Amino acid sequence: MQHISEEAFGKLVSIIPPYPGVAIFHMTDEGEDLPRMLESYAKERDYIYHLVSANGEYVEEIQRKGIAKARKITYEQQRYNQHARLYDYIYIEIDPLALEKPELFLKKIYAISKNASKILFFIPEERDNVAELEPLLEKMNFVAINPIDDLVEGVVVLSAQKMHGWGIYDM
Repeated sequence: MQHISEEAFGKLVSIIPPYPGVAIFHMTDEGEDLPRMLESYAKERDYIYHLVSANGEYVEEIQRKGIAKARKITYEQQRYNQHARLYDYIYIEIDPLALEKPELFLKKIYAISKNASKILFFIPEERDNVAELEPLLEKMNFVAINPIDDLVEGVVVLSAQKMHGWGIYDM
């Protein structure tokens, strides 16, 4: 996502309660606004913010500009998290349905999510595949799936929540 307004960002993080030790995971391959804002937001509140990307050039650019610490990943690797950390909020700016194995991708996201964690998918309106993504999320044990189409201009935000008490361990 290339641009997000301060107002939209405020709405986006309004779902995060002011508890200590909140962990935020952010997966993207482009854009500077959201990583900069999330990094600042997390530092102000002493939260944990981890930015990952499969685009090595993007990771280098983000680090060179001092926007945030970022780590390069591949979508095929066994796990996306470091040090077995679980996350309260997961922001995903890539299209899972464009990946070779979307179900495996969602299993890995499920595995790094705390019980009842919130996952937000940012889907450009021109690539709107929410109708295809919703049943896949349900199949992979995500619940409370809701599109939010007026938060960021040109983007449909799809929120989902990890169904706690269930597990996907056969990775």
